[in-house]
Amino acid sequence: MNTQLNFCRQLAEWLVQYQWHFTPLLSAIIEHVEGIPEQENEFIDALLISYPTQPDKGSLTEFILSYFTDRQWFYPQVRLKDICIQEKVYKSLVNKNLPVIESGKELSAFFGITNNELNWLAQKYRLQVRQPEHLRHYHYSLHKKRDGNYRLLESPKRRLKSLQRQINNRILNHCKVHQAAHGFIKKNNCKTHAAIHTNKKFLFVFDLQQCFQSIQWHQIYSIFSNLGYSREVSYYLTKICTHQNYANHPLLYKLDSLQQSRLKTRHLPQGAPSSPALSNLVLYHLDKRLTGLAKKLHLEYSRYADDLAFSGNQQRCWKFFEPLVGAICLEEGFQLNHRKSRILKTAQRQKLTGIVVNQKVNIDRRYYDQLKATLHNCQRHGLSSQNRFNHPDFRAHLLGCIQYVKSLNSNKGEKLYQLFQSIP
Repeated sequence: MNTQLNFCRQLAEWLVQYQWHFTPLLSAIIEHVEGIPEQENEFIDALLISYPTQPDKGSLTEFILSYFTDRQWFYPQVRLKDICIQEKVYKSLVNKNLPVIESGKELSAFFGITNNELNWLAQKYRLQVRQPEHLRHYHYSLHKKRDGNYRLLESPKRRLKSLQRQINNRILNHCKVHQAAHGFIKKNNCKTHAAIHTNKKFLFVFDLQQCFQSIQWHQIYSIFSNLGYSREVSYYLTKICTHQNYANHPLLYKLDSLQQSRLKTRHLPQGAPSSPALSNLVLYHLDKRLTGLAKKLHLEYSRYADDLAFSGNQQRCWKFFEPLVGAICLEEGFQLNHRKSRILKTAQRQKLTGIVVNQKVNIDRRYYDQLKATLHNCQRHGLSSQNRFNHPDFRAHLLGCIQYVKSLNSNKGEKLYQLFQSIP
């Protein structure tokens, strides 16, 4: 419903830009909307009968939503070909640490590239959904999940990735995120996330389904716009940080229908260096609402990426809790993956982002035993015998795993480090 409402708002934005007559309005529908049934004439006729003169955007949005819903035009999904955003005037940037960029030319200088390069990397003039491979800015790869489904990783090529890193380091890192967020933030990590929920009678774990793909371009535009950047600059930054899938790519046919539907519109790509920070900013309002809910119910709340966690000691029937959290997420444009929802009690192993939190923050015993067995086998048979995933520097990989264990349990980490030192 949220996606449909945003579509109607954007279509209303386009329609009010045209003269309020049949022919201009019909040309607007044909030019800016695709996937609509071949009944545009009837829609324009009904619109002009209901509103002989141009209405306000709110009334126009309600009419479009009602008309499209009654005739089931949202199925198959209609979508806009391009973006219509009204210019807003901002007096200054909201943060003095943000770089001052007032135009596309200044943005080009900020990146150290020419205006033509900026237009090409931002795909300003050409739709990218059916481009040949050498003109594409993203590589696709599939990651198989535990349930057998696939996750699409959209990795930007070198030049676009460089721009996204600059946006992340020089703009997004200066933005305030909610205190409940612990992922992709300096001084916060999975350990600080887990530490909040130690020694609690109840631990509630939820997962946001396809979190990055659920974040649409208009939400990213709002982030840059609300920081104080002009329409032109916000438009470029949004285009650089979002992606619309290549329609003819063979890997897309291995995804489920829900993922394919979300990838058809510009979204936050999973694999871009700017996406984690932007997701935290977009999820600010969700974090704020869930924090308020937790306080009302005397619970603690925190979020690590797309993992939501609540904990508390109050004894009561908690069957109402998952539908309530799910309803709030739906209102914010996200869905829970209900197959991953858990309510864990003290008698169970309370595990959060791979960390056990029953009494204190501790390493998962299974992970520790597996790493210890790997080190023993490396002693007996050599490093190469255990490098099953072909890490380019397997020794450094093992040392990183040991340091992770040591950060959670220093005694166990020291034992593993002694085994590591004895490896030839």
